[in-house]
Amino acid sequence: MRLALISCGVAVAAGAVFAQPTPPADKAAEPPPPPVLTPLGEAVNPALDPKNLMTLTDDPILGKAPRINGDEMPGVVAFTFDDGPNPETSPAVLDALLKYDVPATFFIVTQRIVGKHGQASREVLARELASGFTIGSHSVTHPNLRNAVGEQLDKEIDGSIRTLATTANRPIGLFRPPYGALSGAGRVRLKKLGVTEVIWSIDTLDWRAHDADRLRKKVGTMIWKQHGGVVLMHDVKPITAKVIDGVLDDLEAANCQALADGKEPIVPVSIHYFLRDGKLPRDVPDAVKARTADYKAKLPKRCEARPKPATAVAPDRPDAKSHPITPECFANPLGKGCDQSSDVGDFPETLGHKRQVKQECVDNPLAKGCS
Repeated sequence: MRLALISCGVAVAAGAVFAQPTPPADKAAEPPPPPVLTPLGEAVNPALDPKNLMTLTDDPILGKAPRINGDEMPGVVAFTFDDGPNPETSPAVLDALLKYDVPATFFIVTQRIVGKHGQASREVLARELASGFTIGSHSVTHPNLRNAVGEQLDKEIDGSIRTLATTANRPIGLFRPPYGALSGAGRVRLKKLGVTEVIWSIDTLDWRAHDADRLRKKVGTMIWKQHGGVVLMHDVKPITAKVIDGVLDDLEAANCQALADGKEPIVPVSIHYFLRDGKLPRDVPDAVKARTADYKAKLPKRCEARPKPATAVAPDRPDAKSHPITPECFANPLGKGCDQSSDVGDFPETLGHKRQVKQECVDNPLAKGCS
C-alpha cells in the first residue's frame, strides 16, 4: 500500500506540504520542475520513477553531503532511531518526541514496510512523516555491510531506497549502514547516488540494556558529557519505548537548569544541523531554523510549568532517600561533587571498563539469543 499522505497535501509540524500539479500534455516534454520541499526541508516529488534510481535519491537538502559523524555541531543534540517502524514500540517513541517538541530522524529497515504484514508498520511510517520527522534508509534486512559488494549492495542499498522512496513518496537522501559498517564499494555507491551516510557520536547501547533506570540516566549523562551530538537509539526496543519519555524529560529539566544558571541549553535539533558541504556547514532551511527558534522561545514557559521539587531522587540507589541529587547534578551528572556510582551496572564501559559480548551479537544485535 503506497502512502498517499504527500500527494494529498498533509500538514506537518511546521506547515503543509502540497503535491505538484501534473503538467499539461503539451508540456510533458519539458524538463521537470525542481522538487517541492516540505517546510522541514525534505524534498517531495509525487512523480518519482521507480525505474530511475537517481530520481529516488535526488534530495537537494539532505543528500550529497559528507558522512555525518555527530561531532560537527557541538551544543545541540539530534535524536535518531534505527530498525523500525515497529507498531508495538514506535508509537510510544513518537508520543514522547511530540510531547517534548523534539525532532528526530528514523532510519527504516524496509522489510518491515512491505507486503500485507507491513501494513501496520506503514501506518507508523505515515505518522512519522505527517508529524514532520525525517526518515532515511537503514537497508532492507539489516545485514553487516562491511564487506558488501555488487549484488548485496544492489539489494540492501538500492532496494531499500527504492522501497522507501516510493512508499513515502519522496526522495531519500540519508542512509545509515547497519552497525555503522560499510565497505568502500558501499561508500562509492552512496556517493554515486548522492546519498549522505549518517553515523552517530552517542551510542546508548539500548539494544543490550536491561535496566530502564540506568539506561535513562546513561543517555542523559552521555549527552551532557559530550555536549550534544547525534544520539543512536532503536525504536523497536521495548526498553527504549519505556524510557524515552523520561530521557526527554531529563533533557528538558537539564536545559531549564542551564537557563536558570545563565548558561546555554543543549537544544534538540534535526539532523540538518550536522550536514556539511566540504568543511563548511550546509545552510539550514528557514523552516528548520524557525522550529529550533520556537523551541528556544517556548522553553522558559515550559520550565515555569514544570514541577519544582527541591531535589530529584536517583531511582536505582538503595540509599536514595539520604542522598538526593541536587539540581546541578541533575543537569550535569558529571559535575564536580556529583555522585556517579549509578553509571556502574549495565554499562561499565562508561567508566572505561569493557564487558564481554558474543561476537555474533556484535555483528548482529538482532540475532537469536542477543539482547
